[in-house]
Amino acid sequence: MQKNQILAIAESLQRQWLALPRNKRAENLSVSSEDEKLVRQLAAQLTDASLIPVSNNAFERQLAKESKRVLVYEDRDLLDLALEYVPIAQLYDDAEIDLEQYPDWGLEDVVIIKLLAWFKNFFSWVDQPACQFCSSPTIAIGRGKPNVDDIRHGASVIEVYQCQQCHQTNRFPRYNNPSKLLETRKGRCGEWANCFTLCCRAVGAEARYILDTTDPDHVWTEVYSQAQQRWVHCDPCENAFDRPLLYSAGWGKSLSYCIAFSAEEVMDVTKRYTTNWPVVLTRRHATSESGLSKVRRLSHASYGR
Repeated sequence: MQKNQILAIAESLQRQWLALPRNKRAENLSVSSEDEKLVRQLAAQLTDASLIPVSNNAFERQLAKESKRVLVYEDRDLLDLALEYVPIAQLYDDAEIDLEQYPDWGLEDVVIIKLLAWFKNFFSWVDQPACQFCSSPTIAIGRGKPNVDDIRHGASVIEVYQCQQCHQTNRFPRYNNPSKLLETRKGRCGEWANCFTLCCRAVGAEARYILDTTDPDHVWTEVYSQAQQRWVHCDPCENAFDRPLLYSAGWGKSLSYCIAFSAEEVMDVTKRYTTNWPVVLTRRHATSESGLSKVRRLSHASYGR
């Protein structure tokens, strides 16, 4: 497909995209080729980017961008794909067997506990990837440029490593598309929490993605417990359930912002993760409290939630 054809299709699709109600966009745009599918994705990304509230504050822009990204967890095709990997029947069987061990929790909560344990074996942690050519250790040598396939799967950051044995160059794309993560099953906390949040939604849980902006930043998941009538901390990297003080007390992190993102809302949930809120307030300089409220309001308005 020629460049001018791609541009023409992108412009046409973007006009169609804007003309439709948001909840009807995905089901109304037909495509006839793989090229057009990619163009539709790029057009949608361009359109959605234009809906992100404009701010001069980098922190506010980051939050607005995340509030858009998590909409992927509501994609029915993607949820069905996740269920091809998640052994949901086995998780429920195991949860029913062990339910008496968790008297304060409901069956669905124990399913999430079992899902955490399963996911710990399903996914692999990667600091420096082994060489794809000879499996020897590698060292980081910089960043590379994303190709079309990387962009298709949301990888704008490409880490580059060199093998210490065969000296071959290895690329490590930092994928953001959870469908690709179901395939690769590896990464750091970003990939882990991204894919795990999708799996939680796939098994029917109300789940949201949590971003801790304290350097080094960290991400995890929260799941709503009907039995407890509250949101519950879940960290797939640590196989941790309902341990919200893991970071401030366990890791010694000086938290500033912990923000929850779902299709319904953007929430500041920092208080849940600290025992010393007045001290935390002294570290919150990335935006004003009114600025944080503005992002929440505009995120709802921009995406029709």
